[in-house]
Amino acid sequence: MNSDTLCAMRRSRLFSAIPAADVAVLLEGHRTLTLPDGALAFAEGTPADSLLLVLSGEILIDPSAVSPQLRLSVGDTAGEEAVLTGTPHAATGRAAGPVTLLAVPAGVLMAYLESHFDVAIATISAMAGHLREQVREITELKMQSTAERLASYLLALAGDATGRAVVRLPYEKRHLADHLGMDPATLSRAFAKLRDKGVVASRTDKVEIADVAKLRTYGDCAAFTA
Repeated sequence: MNSDTLCAMRRSRLFSAIPAADVAVLLEGHRTLTLPDGALAFAEGTPADSLLLVLSGEILIDPSAVSPQLRLSVGDTAGEEAVLTGTPHAATGRAAGPVTLLAVPAGVLMAYLESHFDVAIATISAMAGHLREQVREITELKMQSTAERLASYLLALAGDATGRAVVRLPYEKRHLADHLGMDPATLSRAFAKLRDKGVVASRTDKVEIADVAKLRTYGDCAAFTA
């Protein structure tokens, strides 16, 4: 097992509940998948024959009519709800740039969990916590206007910075628009709304924030219309 796989498994909520000595059992029959940008990782309505663990890159879960897009990165798993319930995938996942996935056969995972009740309970608990976080993220995004979503995202990138800050978007703006639940034209308008708050976006991945504290106050207190 290489270091990338070990690192991703340690970061995974699901695999962190599984004793290290048992990891080899789960990797029996596993596959490593390398996908190019935009490639389909799994499709809504298709059977879930494997649990997917992101080893590198990111997977985008297509949004529904009412929810923004979700983004899965290193250590995140996809398809667990379908594997554990024996139902088809409830959404579609696509590669956001090149991505490498570890595919654990559904049958191997289920056989292991059925024979290790304590681990199964811990795994379900970990999944429930992850689901709560995703629901909270979606709820917060839906309550914010497009400009507020963008401001919150940029502030997260800025971290604890104060005063002037320069942040770099970790992926293309079209993927950022998907993640924030808007189309590219709406994202451009959101950037335009933030200009008078000192936010200047370059044509590349660099975004300059003139005053982080001012933007933070704006994101906390202002009310926008999208």
